[in-house]
Amino acid sequence: MKTKKIIALMLSLAMVLGVAACGGAEETQAPAGETNAPAETTAAADVAETEVAETEGTTQDATVDASAYNELAIADVADEDDEVVVYGFNEEVKNLIETYSDISVRYEQQSSDTIQQVLDNVLASGEDAPDMFACDADYARKYMNSDNTLPVNDLGIAYSELSEMYNYTLQFATDNENIIKGLAWQACPCGVFYNRSVAEATLGVSEPDEVAPYFESWDAFLETARTVAESGEYVAISSTGDIFRAILGTRTQAWIVDGEVTIDPCIEEYFDLAKTLHDEGLTHETSQWQDAWTADMSNGTVLSYWGPMWLAKFSMALDPSVNDVPNPTTGDWGIVGAPADSYWGGTWMMASKYCNSKASVAQIMRDICINTDSLQDMANNGEFVNNISIMDTLGHDDAFGLEWLGGQNPIPVLLDAATQIDNSVITMNDGAINDQLNAVVESYINGDIATVAEAESAFIAAVEDAGIV
Repeated sequence: MKTKKIIALMLSLAMVLGVAACGGAEETQAPAGETNAPAETTAAADVAETEVAETEGTTQDATVDASAYNELAIADVADEDDEVVVYGFNEEVKNLIETYSDISVRYEQQSSDTIQQVLDNVLASGEDAPDMFACDADYARKYMNSDNTLPVNDLGIAYSELSEMYNYTLQFATDNENIIKGLAWQACPCGVFYNRSVAEATLGVSEPDEVAPYFESWDAFLETARTVAESGEYVAISSTGDIFRAILGTRTQAWIVDGEVTIDPCIEEYFDLAKTLHDEGLTHETSQWQDAWTADMSNGTVLSYWGPMWLAKFSMALDPSVNDVPNPTTGDWGIVGAPADSYWGGTWMMASKYCNSKASVAQIMRDICINTDSLQDMANNGEFVNNISIMDTLGHDDAFGLEWLGGQNPIPVLLDAATQIDNSVITMNDGAINDQLNAVVESYINGDIATVAEAESAFIAAVEDAGIV
């Protein structure tokens, strides 16, 4: 056993809820899951720090402090329309509603590329506007922090119903008044998925407890990358972008402070690390979501991919039950912790201001995001759900394991990250800012920009030119 200080946020059901501003989160799930999410940064909520006994690799309680959020009067709701219209960017929400809810909906599926434009148009006009819609973390905060969405209290949902959710998922779902506007059924803490055969061939070890030290710090990872590359046949990561989320997880400053672009020291370190990886030939120099990056997931030449469970289940196609063409290397992967705690993705449900079916929308949200039977079933099938007790119990279950991860139980690895995530530095436009940063990093490592100082100046100029500041 080891002892570790963790943030334990204690639920206070009867208190008058004070306003404490909070930040947002980052990204969401999709077959092409995205990064980052938004939220305006303000004062962090008071928390109680406590010593908690921790089993190796797992973390204990982190319940929501309801007094950290501004709760409105809980509305009595009813449906005013027989039809419930839901918009989403893939089939996932549709499938979840059909599987876990009795509410019948008309589901309008948009592409990830067009859903914002479609939503902006229908929310502006009100014509055929949805009662509920789902967004991934790159742009969900844009809608939750606007008058286009309703507080969950207006749907009759009390904050006391959310006590088992990971706090960062609620931090992300607030508006500038610190009112919760959306709910997520999943949490997306990240780990390092590694190919056991590649680990054995390059490091001489393959079991998670043996592989973990090779990723326990950034220095350890860099030495691991060099060791793997010495073989001439393998690399530790396919793209420098694979480590980006873990870098973001170490930030202590928001991108925008007092109206100016601020570069956290960890970003300067990212420039240096990315340049070293590139110059020493320690990656395949692919880019995330390109065909070459995806191909490296199954060709047995890359040691690791970094991300949450959805990345492994869907993008890497390791779970045969949800992929028509499973990855041929399924079962030959394990998971260990990353050098830094982070998360990537998530999907939030929210009611539009035109919602005429508040009772039904509230029921859908409860059925998918709150109901413990639904969440337990998802968790049993490899989802990291947004329920602290379920994940903690599963993380301590020695009998639980996933065949597509070689029988390993991944939850203990991910629990620590899930409870440590803090969204207080995430800003409204993080997704767009991160895109600008990665473009500049790419130019820098390719030699188009000579120095880190020049790269930082180019990044600041790009953010300003984009009209974000």
